[in-house]
Amino acid sequence: MRKKVVKGVKKEFERFNWQLGGLLVFLILLEVVAAFALRWHLGADAVSPWYPALTVAGFVILGVGFLSSLLVSNLGNRVENAALKEIGRELSRLRYSHNRAQSLQVMASTLRATLSFERVVEAALDVCSLALEEAGVPARALVGAVFLYERSELVPVATRSFLPNDRDVRISGEAGVIGEALSQAEPVMSDTPAQDPELKNLLTFQRCETVVCIPLRAGFQIFGAMLIGSNVPIEFSMDQLNYFNSVADHAVIALQNAKLYQDLKAEKQRIIQADEDARKELARDLHDGPTQSVAAIAMRVNFIRSLLDRDPEQAQDELDKVEQLARDTSKEIRGMLFTLRPLVLETEGLAAAIETVINRIEETDGLPIRMLGEDAAELLDEQAQSVVFSIVEEALGNARKYSEATQVQVRFWREGDLFVAQIEDNGVGFDVESVNDNYSSRGSLGLVNMHERAERVDGSVRIESQSGKGTRVTLVVPLDHVPTQRKQRG
Repeated sequence: MRKKVVKGVKKEFERFNWQLGGLLVFLILLEVVAAFALRWHLGADAVSPWYPALTVAGFVILGVGFLSSLLVSNLGNRVENAALKEIGRELSRLRYSHNRAQSLQVMASTLRATLSFERVVEAALDVCSLALEEAGVPARALVGAVFLYERSELVPVATRSFLPNDRDVRISGEAGVIGEALSQAEPVMSDTPAQDPELKNLLTFQRCETVVCIPLRAGFQIFGAMLIGSNVPIEFSMDQLNYFNSVADHAVIALQNAKLYQDLKAEKQRIIQADEDARKELARDLHDGPTQSVAAIAMRVNFIRSLLDRDPEQAQDELDKVEQLARDTSKEIRGMLFTLRPLVLETEGLAAAIETVINRIEETDGLPIRMLGEDAAELLDEQAQSVVFSIVEEALGNARKYSEATQVQVRFWREGDLFVAQIEDNGVGFDVESVNDNYSSRGSLGLVNMHERAERVDGSVRIESQSGKGTRVTLVVPLDHVPTQRKQRG
């Protein structure tokens, strides 16, 4: 393309030179014809004095023509050089636009195909780097990083030309260019990154002359920030900043999808682990309970068989013991089945199911439990009732096993648009924070399961306890979990 344009420019200026030369020849011929015409009309003597002037005029025409030809040639060279430069700039813009379009296409394909945080942010860095290269910044002068929130701190998850020590640095994102960008939810530039209160902790950006921070946000949710820096000064245009913002918006969509996928994987793994734990616990309970009881019954039956002839009275006593053992075993198995599938919850509702649990605990452990506000339990739908039942049963089980309480109270009530369930005992209590910190070593996830179950119905659990002052478990569930029939009647 460049050769064709240059060749066309040369051809046009050559044609112009030929036209100019033709014009000069025409003027000289016109001068000669005019001299002969005057000589023919006026005579040689009358025209002779004009010959020097006509000769000078001819040379002047030739000189002007020669100078014009030089000027035209020089102008042609200048136009050719200008055209080459403009074509080069245009080709460069086209090349960068093509590369940017390709990168955007690759990024779009990556965003559609990947569920990996790392690939998403790498693609975003690639596309933003192209915009800086288009501004004339060499690739070796560019640095970049994507920071995502981990709890309340920003952690680098993808970097470009980053110093190794900076990859472990965590920042709060509350001050400097990062804090300003996150608070304004718009790209912000800084020409003094070495003096920035947070960037000064990163050696990579201390070497930069210019840094731009692009927030990664979706609505009012901030995921983190993308930082692009250059070792040479840059004046970013509004178009480039809008471009960075657009890239960040698209990256956030993919980050949301990746986060949802990761959460789904974690939830799936948690469910699998919970199922496996439940199976193991059931196997232990069966082994330590009904299995041992059935084995004991079999042994006593064999013993009774041997007593039937030689000591019928003792055999009768043993039969009474076997009968009681069988009743206890049957009751224990029914308790396990109730825990696995409380049919009374499905047929009679939450209050009846909790009452069954209370009766079983009072019968086996002699722990007095009082329930208040049973009617409020009908406010919840089946899903919420199932969750509330699981949490209350877990809390009562903990009170039975660990609290050493002499009194337990279960209370339900409505508070505005919330359903509240509270289980309180007067037992020995415990250090809640210490127990939560030691779950990994204890192997019990009872309190964690309470919180996770509550989240399934958008609820929350608060556990309050102190050593020697009893324990209070408060469950709150939004009342959008109201049965359809109840909504229609209301």
